[in-house]
Amino acid sequence: MLRVKNLSVYYDKAIALDNVSIDVEEGEAVCVLGANGAGKTTLLNAIFNVIPKKGKIFFNDIDITDLATHKIVKMGIVYVPDKRTIFNELSVYENLEISAWEIIKNKGKKHFVKNLDAVFEHFTNLEEKQSLKAGYLSGGEQQMLSIAQGLIRAPKMFVMDEPTAGLSPKLMNAVFDIVYFMKKQGITVLIVEQNVNKTLMATDRAYIMEVGKIKESGNSKDFLQSDSIKKAYLGG
Repeated sequence: MLRVKNLSVYYDKAIALDNVSIDVEEGEAVCVLGANGAGKTTLLNAIFNVIPKKGKIFFNDIDITDLATHKIVKMGIVYVPDKRTIFNELSVYENLEISAWEIIKNKGKKHFVKNLDAVFEHFTNLEEKQSLKAGYLSGGEQQMLSIAQGLIRAPKMFVMDEPTAGLSPKLMNAVFDIVYFMKKQGITVLIVEQNVNKTLMATDRAYIMEVGKIKESGNSKDFLQSDSIKKAYLGG
């Protein structure tokens, strides 16, 4: 589904990504792991053409390397960045409605309501506060709203950057429940995350980044049993 080939990114003369290649097959959940500064967020920003880069990126065999970000999103790829993208002055409901405007325009309000009901099954706290301005939500609830904004678009692929950062253990578990749900729905997932143990358990394959390069890749479950990965990323 997604193919990234020989991707390189430079900040002035410093190289942030060095000839990085990854593949994500349809229906897979794939994670990118690594220490801060390894280039994980840079990789995602390059995929969505937020920053200049060299290399090639394909989605469903279509070259999206130089495609405008909003056109990439229209192809069915949702990106939830590490910074929340909610509208503080709008209600929770209005935030979700705006996120689904393409669905409403093309398929009608009934389809949006159907998607909304499905989203609220997993975000019961947001359903209870749907009339509240998003700015009054807790930080964790705002993060959940960011994820809900993406999910309500019924994407083909869901990309997340550090979705559990700063969340309580309860909300952190809720994020990974969403990952499991998306896998069951056949939604392809690409996730950058610091919680290595839970991420490896929730995904099919993993890429390990180090200083702008892919150091290792393989089956997530195998990495859970790897002494070297445990030592480097799981604390022993």
